[in-house]
Amino acid sequence: MWDLLAAVFSVTFFVTVLRATTPLLFATLGGLISDLSGALNVALEGMMLIAALTAVVTSVYAPWYVAVVAGVGAGALLGCVMAFFHLKLKADVILVGFGVNILASGGTVFALSIATGGDKGTSINLPSKSIPTIDLPFFDGIPVLNLLSGHSALTWIGGLSVFLLWYFLYRTPWGLWLRGVGEYPAAPEAAGINVLKVRFWALVASGAFAGMGGAQLAMFNYVGFTRDMTSGRGFIALGAVLLGARHPVGALIAALLFGLFEALSIVMPSLFSWIPSELIQTIPFLVTIIALVLFSVRARQIANKT
Repeated sequence: MWDLLAAVFSVTFFVTVLRATTPLLFATLGGLISDLSGALNVALEGMMLIAALTAVVTSVYAPWYVAVVAGVGAGALLGCVMAFFHLKLKADVILVGFGVNILASGGTVFALSIATGGDKGTSINLPSKSIPTIDLPFFDGIPVLNLLSGHSALTWIGGLSVFLLWYFLYRTPWGLWLRGVGEYPAAPEAAGINVLKVRFWALVASGAFAGMGGAQLAMFNYVGFTRDMTSGRGFIALGAVLLGARHPVGALIAALLFGLFEALSIVMPSLFSWIPSELIQTIPFLVTIIALVLFSVRARQIANKT
């Protein structure tokens, strides 16, 4: 137990938490945008997976930032596909989302085998690039502040995105339209706002954020692509949206919480070798289930009081 506490209160563990949180944060922000518009995006998992492969393959032939943009574009394109089927063809958004997830699971394996010349498991044969870290040498030797150095460029973008999204939602008329469309679409429609257009761009933005999370996962957390490497992070992000009370700051806190437990699942196998590693790896998912149950109980209590 003392070894676990020493590991948790170390600089390495803090870095691991931020590394695990970053892709979750992007996916959570994407899920938040679509949820606020009234079109729940359950395809975050598939969007992250396809974006991860797109970023890795693109990085073989282009600079890392072009690969990140390609991953974001892949996620945004999938958001367009979801919007077309849901808004134009009137398909159920949940079913469309599961369709995207199924397509991503099988499609990435097929595309990976083509890109690597037959390898269906990993992209180890591809000389892919990684996202650079941002070092802040002027913080070296300063307690606490030195923890801000050495993180992915996308980690900083993720933190900035929380503020920008909060400002967009609560300080701009477009954010008011987005929230209004999700809460009571008849009101903004009566004011002349195109509800379908707002939801379309919400799904596109949701896909773009998920794509950035996939790029971070494949080009920083793990340099390269492996089959089904998202490992349920898209579904955990949906839980983080609800746990964060559908608010950008709440989404950040929820993502940090899940990132903390994912970091624990990484650290614990080396400290508790007698516990099956498969059991330890279920910790983030167990926490997600418990958090959703507690959220549901709390919401029901509030509803009964009103």
